[in-house]
Amino acid sequence: MNIDAYKKYCTEIFSIQTWNGKIRDKRKRPVIGTDQVFHGICQMPVLGQESFLAWDEYARTPEALKWHGSDRTMVASDSSLERIAGGMERYGIEQIGYEVTDKADEQALWDLKLPSGKKLRLGIVDGHHAGGIWASVLAISGKVTGVVDLERYRNRGCELEASRRVLKRAFGKLGKGFFGIVGGDGLYATKEDFQLCLDHGSHLLVKTDEETLTVVQDAKHLFHVQNANKLEGIFQHRGHDPKRDVDYEVMGSEGFQWQGHGLTVAWVQEWALDSKTGVVERTEFYVLTTATGLTGKDLRELAHLRWEIENNIFKRLNHLIGSKRTWSRTAYVMEILLRIWMIGLTLLGAYLFEQGWKKFKETWQTMKSTWRAVTRLMVRSLHQLVT
Repeated sequence: MNIDAYKKYCTEIFSIQTWNGKIRDKRKRPVIGTDQVFHGICQMPVLGQESFLAWDEYARTPEALKWHGSDRTMVASDSSLERIAGGMERYGIEQIGYEVTDKADEQALWDLKLPSGKKLRLGIVDGHHAGGIWASVLAISGKVTGVVDLERYRNRGCELEASRRVLKRAFGKLGKGFFGIVGGDGLYATKEDFQLCLDHGSHLLVKTDEETLTVVQDAKHLFHVQNANKLEGIFQHRGHDPKRDVDYEVMGSEGFQWQGHGLTVAWVQEWALDSKTGVVERTEFYVLTTATGLTGKDLRELAHLRWEIENNIFKRLNHLIGSKRTWSRTAYVMEILLRIWMIGLTLLGAYLFEQGWKKFKETWQTMKSTWRAVTRLMVRSLHQLVT
């Protein structure tokens, strides 16, 4: 595993060599190439650079100069990196994000197979606070998890409007019905959001523990009746999830009417043994969706997959480069950084799934396969460029 193999993969599959014309900034006579800065920021998660200082130190090394094709004494200083990022046009970077989504789709990386055997593309939308800014992020989860787009918003409480804007933009660019289902938390249980997805050929699926919703109250009453009298049209499934090490029960039914929409509602209960206390803890939540024909196992799995955006995007990016820290006092700069980092994270995830993890395990059989270990090997491979 080395960074040259990673770049070759990105060139062949994602055509990154064609991006330079889309990366524009406001400088009239640039000395430092905008494409060099873009690719430098994009590779920060790949190299595990946790600060502008880490970039600055790296940018002065012979391997960085060779890797980025720079004939200067350094590729770009930390202050130049922030300044140039602040002058980049958002639209071109946004377009690159959609190109990555389309190219990965051609590789079937977004294909999600449900427990029932059904296949679909799952979009996930969620608010995120990083580097002092709020953004609604649209991710996609299948064989790997990647970021499609994001929309910055002013402060807490404005997430829904930002999410609707980013969803409309994605629906327009990717096409009607691209997402089979879009997953969100309880905040998205609104008539407008269910209708937005339906209008664009998708279904919204909401995971919530809010029992004050009338449709949840109606469903819970029906499910309690089911326990006493077997009713037609209600599905029930009990099982064990070895991946999450929990026992669970799902009870659900289609045909609930709520604010003009027909909904499928599932009640999920889970029991897990707390290893510290030895006590079995019970949790429960509800799944609401306009989709039909899904099994109880499908609905439960989709509800859990909503967390992929948190675990595989937000936490992973923060783990690799400390994205939650305030890198810049300028909100626009932070947005540009976040967009480019997320493109880099998506590319790295695709490479590792298709090639990287296999190479890692073949070469480093005794080393634990972690993303942090990958970044160390990538840095090590850079050193070999000048030896």
